Amino acid sequence: MKKLGFLLLTLAMCLTFNMGVFAEEGNWKIAILTGTTSQGEEEFRAAERAVATYGEEHIVTDTYPDNFMDETETTISKLVSFASDPDIKAIVMCQAVPGAKAAFDKIRTELGRDDMLLIAGVPQEDPAVISEAADLVFYTNEAKQGDTIMETCANWGVEVFVHYSFPRHLAMETIAARKALLEENCAALGIEYVEATAPDPTGDSGVSGAQQFILEDVPAKMEEYAGKKVAFFTTNCSMQEPLQAAILDQPDAYYPQPCCPSPYHAFPASLGLEIAVGGDDTVALQAIAEKLAEHDAVGRYSTWPSPVNMTIIDVAVEYSKAFIEGTITERNDHDQVVAMFEGKCPGAIVENYVNADGTTIDNYYTILLAPVDFNDYLN
Repeated sequence: MKKLGFLLLTLAMCLTFNMGVFAEEGNWKIAILTGTTSQGEEEFRAAERAVATYGEEHIVTDTYPDNFMDETETTISKLVSFASDPDIKAIVMCQAVPGAKAAFDKIRTELGRDDMLLIAGVPQEDPAVISEAADLVFYTNEAKQGDTIMETCANWGVEVFVHYSFPRHLAMETIAARKALLEENCAALGIEYVEATAPDPTGDSGVSGAQQFILEDVPAKMEEYAGKKVAFFTTNCSMQEPLQAAILDQPDAYYPQPCCPSPYHAFPASLGLEIAVGGDDTVALQAIAEKLAEHDAVGRYSTWPSPVNMTIIDVAVEYSKAFIEGTITERNDHDQVVAMFEGKCPGAIVENYVNADGTTIDNYYTILLAPVDFNDYLN
């Protein structure tokens, strides 16, 4: 019996050693698909950061087209191409634009990659759809932003709330839920709600046309509601820079947060700041506050204290690596997911998504942070 026990112990030690060798030298890879810098610089930079952290031998990156609605097949082919490499053990897609579900299904059925971990960040397909195809789904808590945004507006004494969006976005369940809550809260607070239809950046006018619309429409809205405090919000990433810039020198115009709340979402470009995207968050917030103070706008802007979309990629890559190495054994380990987000975004509220009929989707996680007051970041 002693001899048998010794043999079992020796075997266990060998297995542990071999796992360590795999973790250190194994030919594993994680693929990351993001948008370009024009559609979502944070995600692009987060992918670059993953390469810098783990090396090109372990992280493979690519981008989907800016006009992704018309080039869905290109997006699908890029994801399938990732999965064709047997060394790639996980795919992280952020933002998970249309095509993610179709590609993930193809990877499972046609390529037979049941071994692969598939993670969708910031999905643009409905929760019930994408959660069936992905192992994990991560998103900001869009619905509850309908509360936090309006709390900020109420504190500012806002009288009119302008919501810029377009049919494609408004057809998305999470955006529609936030819009409904924004309208409900506006009614309760006595704030006039204005639904303003903007051009879809993936349409004929492209990103530049959508941005030009914002630059022209904000002054028009301020003229229409002259003498009133007007808050502006848009559901689209590429519209954040022109919206921030158009509001800056309008004393009665307010900006409660970007669609993807972060210190880096458009602020460096709109304010002309040399801020490294994904750098020190506090330093970034201080630089933004100082620039806003030059325009007497410190009390008219807000955002979240951490870049959640970048954090989504950080967590997805970290989780994937742990899953590949075997330190995480479940495709959806709830406690590990929550702990990773809380570790990177202190104070984050991480919850499972609950859809309109009350069904909890246990592999779909939402993240909510409190808005910042830029007055707190002035020296």
